[in-house]
Amino acid sequence: MKRIISKLFLAVLLAALTCGSVFAASAKVTYVKGKVEVSRGDSWVALKVGDEVKESETVSTGFQSEVRLNYNGSVMAVPALSRVTLETLKSTSSKETVSLKVDTGAVRSKVTHTSGKKIEYEARTSVGVASVRGTDFAVFSTGLAKVFSGAIVYFDISEYIPPATDDEAEDEEPAEDLGPADAVTPADEIDGNAPKGAKVVGAGQSSTIDKDGQASDPFDEAKKRATKAKNAVGSAADKDGQASGAAGAAGAAGGSSAPQEGDMELNLKFKKKN
Repeated sequence: MKRIISKLFLAVLLAALTCGSVFAASAKVTYVKGKVEVSRGDSWVALKVGDEVKESETVSTGFQSEVRLNYNGSVMAVPALSRVTLETLKSTSSKETVSLKVDTGAVRSKVTHTSGKKIEYEARTSVGVASVRGTDFAVFSTGLAKVFSGAIVYFDISEYIPPATDDEAEDEEPAEDLGPADAVTPADEIDGNAPKGAKVVGAGQSSTIDKDGQASDPFDEAKKRATKAKNAVGSAADKDGQASGAAGAAGAAGGSSAPQEGDMELNLKFKKKN
């Protein structure tokens, strides 16, 4: 009987050591402003700098509040009136896996690329998924995604495939060092699970999931912003021209007009005393 128990103990010990290369971690709180809490059990606990937020925990921010979390060099900034769940935080010798769920509000992520490691970093909302590699980006619960540097692949939530389980992660080959993505990187190189029709959104671009579950083309979004800015400038110029014309008409009719600017030349002569 003792031999059987010893063998079982050794089997459990070996299993624990084998699984040591894949582990759930936690993100460290590096900045807190205002009311910031984490959901633990049946209660909400206030967070302060230096605290840790574990996998599957949800962070909530109040009015005029903000929190920043750091996970292995990658920063997650959660602005006011947001609720974000850290669904997956896992690390192996060959891969970092991070999955965030934005219930309300937004989250901005600056992903740090680690040489020799594959990065699977994604943030999802109720309508869309943003999957990245070495990128600074933000996603909003409204379906909008903005990229500040690097690139993301953006697609409808119905196409979402959860990150690999621990057993699947153990079977993976060491990752190739692909480096940060950019706007010309194919979608399947940013995320191997990217579905057909997924949009690659590069630095300075944005995309929105529409009512049909389609991510808008980043170039179309840029054109819309440019047209909107042009129309705004044109409208302001028209108003300025109308105001100038009205002032000129008032002056011609003998009414008051705006002060005029210009130069005046004075010729002064002084009479010499005898």
